[in-house]
Amino acid sequence: MTRESEFTGEGSKSGLSIGQMSELTGVSRRMLRHWEEEGLIYPIRGLSNYRQYMQDDVARLERIVTYREMGFNARQIKALLDCKTPLALDELQGQRSRIDEKIQHLRKAADRLDRLIALAEGRSGNDSAPTKSEAYERWGASRQWLEYAERKASRSEQEQKKDMTRLKDVESELAQAKQKGLAPTSDKVLELIDEHRQALSWFHVTPSMHVILGRMYVADPSFRRHYEQLEPGLAKWMLVAIETAARANGIDPATARWE
Repeated sequence: MTRESEFTGEGSKSGLSIGQMSELTGVSRRMLRHWEEEGLIYPIRGLSNYRQYMQDDVARLERIVTYREMGFNARQIKALLDCKTPLALDELQGQRSRIDEKIQHLRKAADRLDRLIALAEGRSGNDSAPTKSEAYERWGASRQWLEYAERKASRSEQEQKKDMTRLKDVESELAQAKQKGLAPTSDKVLELIDEHRQALSWFHVTPSMHVILGRMYVADPSFRRHYEQLEPGLAKWMLVAIETAARANGIDPATARWE
């Protein structure tokens, strides 16, 4: 069915019904009614108050569809349909600029999503190499792994370096506190231990989870070595402080769990 043939047969003087208009243009009846409410199209009403669309209405509707596919809203479309070309050009160029901005935003979102997928899969970047990191092999099945991937994907390299510097600074302060002979249960050390928990910013670490990590610092050779290099006996000393802080938060270290 073509626009011209539809208006050459019997009944053409009365125009098209809303059903015929929908079939001819591919626009749903609901949308035709909506555009009428928005003042974009003006079908006449017959004796029985039924809508009747004339050939001019079809031409106007084609323009409406064109502009809608370009992302214009009803208010903008209405203005474009009734204005002269010089004024329309300003609106068209403005829409082109807005689309460019959206494209840039979507590209950034796509890049960030690619990075998140790669991290969630245990890869270090956007490459497609199947190699999985040691951290992924250990914690990749946990809920916190996705939280870690989300945070890492959303932060710049500079921000990530700042996070690492913060953690190293707190670890250094803890090592100095032990060197000075401060008790792991002292107020100063407990303040540092809370800072240490918060500096573990890859995912939200609760006091209960901190206890589990503290035990790992003692039991895991690589973690124990890291803290021993900062100060001999630091891992066990920190665990005492972590468990003391947990008790202060109403948590029995004996029943601490990974939340």
